[in-house]
Amino acid sequence: MEKTDEKPFGARIGEAGFCIIYLVYVFILVFIMKNKYDTGMLATDTLIVTPEHLDTYRFGFGFLLAIALVGGDAFHLIPRILVNIKGSIPRQDFFLGLGNLISSITMTVFYNLLIAMGDTLEYHESQYNLFVERSILVLTFIRIFILILPWNKWSSGEPNRKWAVIRNVPFVLIGILTVVGFFGVINHAVNYPISFYVIIIITVILSFLFYIPVAIYGKEKPKLGMLMIPKTICYMIMLSVICFH
Repeated sequence: MEKTDEKPFGARIGEAGFCIIYLVYVFILVFIMKNKYDTGMLATDTLIVTPEHLDTYRFGFGFLLAIALVGGDAFHLIPRILVNIKGSIPRQDFFLGLGNLISSITMTVFYNLLIAMGDTLEYHESQYNLFVERSILVLTFIRIFILILPWNKWSSGEPNRKWAVIRNVPFVLIGILTVVGFFGVINHAVNYPISFYVIIIITVILSFLFYIPVAIYGKEKPKLGMLMIPKTICYMIMLSVICFH
C-alpha cells in the first residue's frame, strides 16, 4: 500500500477533495431517487411493472445502486480521506484493508442490481434473461467467498498479485455478462432510448478498464491508483443518467 505521507501535500488534498465530492454527490443522488421512488409509489396502487410505472422502478433501482456504491465506498474512502488530510491514522492498514474488502463485496452486488434494472425496464417478466442474471448471481457468491478468504491479506501493504488475480477473475466475468445482458436489453428496448443503455454499457466497460490495472498492480505501482479517479467518474455518470434521464 502506498505510503500516503510520501505524497506531496497538494496531491493528498486533491485526492481527499475528490473523494469528498464523490461521496457527497452520490449521497445527494440517493436522496433524490428515494424521493422520486416514494412519490411514484404513492401515485400507483399496483406493483405490476407497466409503462406508466417504469420511471418509478428506475428510481427504485437507482436508489439501491447508489446505496450499494456509496455505502461500500465510504468504508475505504473515509479512512483514506483522513489519511490524506492527517498524513496517517491509527491502524491505518487495517481500516483501509477492511474498507477495500467491504467495497469489493458491495460492488459485486451492484452489478446484480444493475442487470436486474435493465431487464425490469425492457423485458416482460416471462422474458427475463435469467441465464445472465443467474450466472452473475453464481459468480457473485463465488467472488464473495474468495474475497473473505484470509489469503487475500487485505490489511497487508505487501503486493499479493496472485490473489488479486484470483478474486478479480469472477468480477471481470460479471462485467462481461453485464455488458452482454445489456446488449440483450437493447434488442428489446422500447421503453427507453438505446442511448440510455449505451451510456451504461460504455461506463461499465471503461470502469473495468480503469479498475483492473489498479486491482492487479496497484500495490506494486502506486501511481496506477490515479486510474481510480476516471473509474469513479464513470459510476457518477452512470448514476446521473439513471437519476436525471
